[in-house]
Amino acid sequence: MQTLFMDCLMINDIRSMHTYIISRLKRVILVGLLLELIPSVVNGKVVIPAFPSEQYLSLDYEIEVDGLSVPVYKAQTQHHDKKYSFAYFDFSGSVTIKIKSRFSLDKLVVLPDGYGIRPSVSGREAAFRLENPCDISFEPDGCNSPLLLFTNSPEVSSVPEHSPDVIYFGPGIHNPQDGLIRLTSNQTLYLASGAIVNAGVEATGDNITICGRGILDGSDWDHNAGPTDFMINAKSCNNLVIKDIIVKGSYYWTIVPQNCDRVLIDHVRLVGSRVGNDDGVDPCNSSNVMIRNCFFRTDDDAISPKGITRAGGERSSKITENIVVENCVFWIDFANVIRIATESSCPMMANFTARNIDVIHFPDRDRVQIFWLHPTGEMPMENLTFEHIRIHAEKPYHLIKISPSTTLVGTRPIIQPTPNNKTIGPGRRGMGSRGYGEFVVIPSTGPYVHNVVFRDITSYGCVQGGNERGAVIIQGVDSQHDVSGIVLDHVEYGGTLVDDRYPMLRMNEHVHHVRFLGQ
Repeated sequence: MQTLFMDCLMINDIRSMHTYIISRLKRVILVGLLLELIPSVVNGKVVIPAFPSEQYLSLDYEIEVDGLSVPVYKAQTQHHDKKYSFAYFDFSGSVTIKIKSRFSLDKLVVLPDGYGIRPSVSGREAAFRLENPCDISFEPDGCNSPLLLFTNSPEVSSVPEHSPDVIYFGPGIHNPQDGLIRLTSNQTLYLASGAIVNAGVEATGDNITICGRGILDGSDWDHNAGPTDFMINAKSCNNLVIKDIIVKGSYYWTIVPQNCDRVLIDHVRLVGSRVGNDDGVDPCNSSNVMIRNCFFRTDDDAISPKGITRAGGERSSKITENIVVENCVFWIDFANVIRIATESSCPMMANFTARNIDVIHFPDRDRVQIFWLHPTGEMPMENLTFEHIRIHAEKPYHLIKISPSTTLVGTRPIIQPTPNNKTIGPGRRGMGSRGYGEFVVIPSTGPYVHNVVFRDITSYGCVQGGNERGAVIIQGVDSQHDVSGIVLDHVEYGGTLVDDRYPMLRMNEHVHHVRFLGQ
């Protein structure tokens, strides 16, 4: 109750305060009723997750969909005003969504802009209709205290709760032993709508699936001190599927397939940015990886293919190849959108495609860019395509950097955090994380970057051509370790086309066969 009245102190108008108090009391009563009743509310076309205990709920927003209340969860970030909210539900047909906010909606923006969602606003309530599920950022005050709203189509098939090959978490709060879930061949991990599972995952084997509408939460662990190296740590998996789940508060790299083949990451939402180094998906020494229909908010890189090869593993090191990222929305608070091959070593990086991507927020920093291709050691890199990328250009940013280097970048000694005796709450540490450690050079013909296409890279927002940043940097090492076969086809920054006269273009003598199209 004290929290309720502290919130009210932020509301100056007495009538607004009275209305707010009544609405909050109604919500508290509703939460109390729903906690012990049913796992979800279904009205024929809308499925609402069960309300968790109040400690997980945000007080910044209230949501109704076709008259049904939707739980709104709180999340942490290191940036802006340090917090945000998120919610999710399933629906079919068309629905009306009403969102009440503690904040003024005079400057409300809904992103991605391309969805064309323009709510009607009355005071501190906004309303709009959805015909199809999508993921949006509802922003009364830019990056301060936004609401991420994730919507799904209803689940088509159910997972059998009592099957011996299923690890099933129903609605409610779950704390697996040692904060760790281990998966082996032919197993399914299912997180039901309304489930919050405080754990990391280790998966090794064939035909493993991680799915459901629930939340996998790493918020209990400090940076780089989780119960496993990475939030979802998949090692030597074939036919791995991760779909529909929400991953919240990762403690380090979030989803990391290592030495895997045939990986599908579909419709996954990352509610991150709580700590640094929380990369979204880092395929390491893996092949045939599809990442699609996802929404990532991270502090660090959204997508960062790598190789992990330590001393003694040179002969068995696998290439990283055949990766597709499509139909995704990315919000990056500190690092790059797509950074390929840094902090890593492997025999080769090849055949990467990113297409139909919305970048809705990007940091105001000089050392990061939208695309960074950075093979190091002797790693060759070739055959990459980036196309149909839309960037919300609220602040100046660097666009492209291609910079092979003969020096391995980002390696460091393996440091394992000391476990402690905490069983719940922040700072709980299991066996700890090794990080990525010290890598070795894999003998090859690189580093070089060959055959890269950037096509239809556009921006919208406030940045205009000629502002600070906007760099396109393409630099080879020497005549044998060059950059060659680069196409920039209708690539623009703040309305200015990138061509051979673009003022922020930087190329050295070790760059060959560059074509500019789209004039």
